[in-house]
Amino acid sequence: MAETARESNLKKNIASLRIGLFTDTYAPQVNGVSISLQLVSEGLQRKGHQVTIFAPRIPGYKDDQPGVVRLPSLKYLNDPPIYVAVLGTPRSTWSLTRKHFDVLHAHSPLTVGLLAYFTASTKNLPLIYTYHTSITDYTHYLKVIGGTGVIRHAARWFSTTSTNLGDQIVVPSRKFHSLLLEQKVTKPIHIIPNGIDLSNFKTAKHPGSFRKKLGLKPGAPILLSVGRIDPEKGLDFLIDAFARSADRIPEAHLVFAGDGSARKKLEDQAAATKVNDRIHFLGMVSRAELPDLLHDATIFLSASTTEVHPISVIEAIASGLPLVAVQDEAFEGMIVENENGHLTPLDVGAFSDRLVKLLSNPEKLVRYGKRSTELSEKFSIEGQVRALEDLYIEAILQNWRGSLASRISARLKF
Repeated sequence: MAETARESNLKKNIASLRIGLFTDTYAPQVNGVSISLQLVSEGLQRKGHQVTIFAPRIPGYKDDQPGVVRLPSLKYLNDPPIYVAVLGTPRSTWSLTRKHFDVLHAHSPLTVGLLAYFTASTKNLPLIYTYHTSITDYTHYLKVIGGTGVIRHAARWFSTTSTNLGDQIVVPSRKFHSLLLEQKVTKPIHIIPNGIDLSNFKTAKHPGSFRKKLGLKPGAPILLSVGRIDPEKGLDFLIDAFARSADRIPEAHLVFAGDGSARKKLEDQAAATKVNDRIHFLGMVSRAELPDLLHDATIFLSASTTEVHPISVIEAIASGLPLVAVQDEAFEGMIVENENGHLTPLDVGAFSDRLVKLLSNPEKLVRYGKRSTELSEKFSIEGQVRALEDLYIEAILQNWRGSLASRISARLKF
């Protein structure tokens, strides 16, 4: 179909799109979704777009950036603290009815995601939906009933149904593309990898600062894990693997950066090992300090099999770190076997053996680190924003074509 004059004009004016981003998790919460959303929002604004973010209100927190609309909320869980927006309140309705958008983009399937769907339906706007999290992997947060077959089945149904509310679906990795096809999602699915500001992780501002904080010698190997300390991350596996290999790497230390509901349990597990003095919990590390920590580290570790396209791993390879991780499709393109790291079965012995062999080969560590930096170039925030721009404009055009066809059909019937 030939491009119309209006479509051509719309593409020329892409620099001024009005975009509504809807999320159930945002700052001050620190997780992959909130970090990704902030990076995307900033990237879109740098390109000249008008961005409004709708998110639940967090008591006591005040946003330091413009364009964030906080919705009335209720606390849903205490550990970790999770707030859900209350739909249908005067404030949320008034904010949305007064604003004009070209496209809406939902980043979660819960109440704020539903608000995006209702708004898109009411205003006849295209709705993009990014599938960030496999809902079926997080039912354990529902106390008592979370592990039952009924709840898992219901989570799968909800996952498919809520995803199909979008006109276009975005997934960050091929892993979730396959998952949604298996779940019978029928809407078009686009793979747009997560991106970061790579320049922030090329160098350290304060080299050695975290080694000094931990009281470690300059040459002591640091095995690093960064992210939420919650059950699905498999961090107990890393402690077991480190304890098993500790005698063979006597100078090495295991460091966890982050916080979460499983921290106390993991600290108790670490305290029960014979190498408890070499296992460290830093708690939350600010994003400003994160490059310093990554550049102080020797190897980045992951034992999670519930990742989508982890930003923490992109940050690690952008910092030039080799990696050892449990095999998972989410790492496709980020960890290449025998090039910048190793992927092992979910087996403590196999993981610890691979870790020891890599740590004992200084030449390979250097080579893997250089390759990590090269691989990270595919995951820039600029590339992610360009891909989203293309998708937004195509969704707007499709919506316009559909509206035009409906108007013509209505006139013909009349």
